[in-house]
Amino acid sequence: MLLFGHPYIPTEPLYHIDAIEAIAHTPANSVVSLFFTPQNLDIIEHLRLNSVRFALHIETITDAVIGENLGASYLIVLPKYGEAIQKVAEHYLFDAKVLGYIEEMNDLENLIDMRLDGAIFADTIIKVNS
Repeated sequence: MLLFGHPYIPTEPLYHIDAIEAIAHTPANSVVSLFFTPQNLDIIEHLRLNSVRFALHIETITDAVIGENLGASYLIVLPKYGEAIQKVAEHYLFDAKVLGYIEEMNDLENLIDMRLDGAIFADTIIKVNS
């Protein structure tokens, strides 16, 4: 299980963007995150064309399949959607890792029980303005 933001595990933060211009305000070789919406397809295409690793916040198994096909490195899910999305990811052998989004250490055990690929703590995602 991957852990992003656990206090004992050093990890690089993810940088949440909502515009292409915000990418310029992130460190080189960083992973950016954004919500999977039709409005963000231009940003996702820009990330793909420029080989920028990215994570998508998703809510449905359909979004997970599309996110995988778009080349996302990570699929960030709320725990209530995690188990269903993880099953689809395992069945179709996704390259993207399914990360459960949590705010407290107490929530980690629930993600372990669901057998998610990983966990990402809320404070690991840094909002970047353009």
